[in-house]
Amino acid sequence: MNSKWPKVMLISAVTSGWLLYDVTTATEAPRLALVILQYALLACALVALTGSVVMHATER
Repeated sequence: MNSKWPKVMLISAVTSGWLLYDVTTATEAPRLALVILQYALLACALVALTGSVVMHATER
């Protein structure tokens, strides 16, 4: 069985890691719109990661 969930997990984990790194290592305060966008994207990536882990676990 060729599942798409490991690929989604990998992409979501990389995206979450990159966004967390970007947020925590910022040297100056970004504009409010960018902060909102970054946190919204981080939330979506974490939801996708959690969902793909659950779907992969229940698939087997």
